[in-house]
Amino acid sequence: MNLFWRILDTILLAIGIAYVYIKFGAPFFGNRKKDIESSLAKAEEYEKKAKELYEEAKISLAEVKKEIEDIKKEAVKEAETEKNGIIENARVSADKILDSYIKQAESEIDNQKKRLLEDALDMSFKAVNDILQKEMNAEDYNRINDNFLKLQEEAFAKQSNK
Repeated sequence: MNLFWRILDTILLAIGIAYVYIKFGAPFFGNRKKDIESSLAKAEEYEKKAKELYEEAKISLAEVKKEIEDIKKEAVKEAETEKNGIIENARVSADKILDSYIKQAESEIDNQKKRLLEDALDMSFKAVNDILQKEMNAEDYNRINDNFLKLQEEAFAKQSNK
């Protein structure tokens, strides 16, 4: 008898579990299966879209890389042009500076020549004056001075006419 009740209890338990499974489990698992299938379909759709976006991104990236290379080439060309302009400006400036220094040097040389000539003339006049004072008398000295003054006046007159 005890065995009978145990078997009956087990059968009732199995019927109860089957009832709960059929009443609640089957719809739950059916809905869950549909949700999973729907999610998988959406995931596949998203994956396709992601692959398309990835391909578009690769194409865009390639275009951007090409644009970057073009910009780099253009920048290098502009830099080269700017460098050449700077070098040319430096050459022109260096030529101007060189010309200026050459003119200054020539001017200084001319000034030194004039000073040397003036110094030589000064020394010559002093030497002549010393000789004249030793060797000439006052009358000769006055006559030479008068002739010298006349020659100077003629020289100044010639310069004024030019």
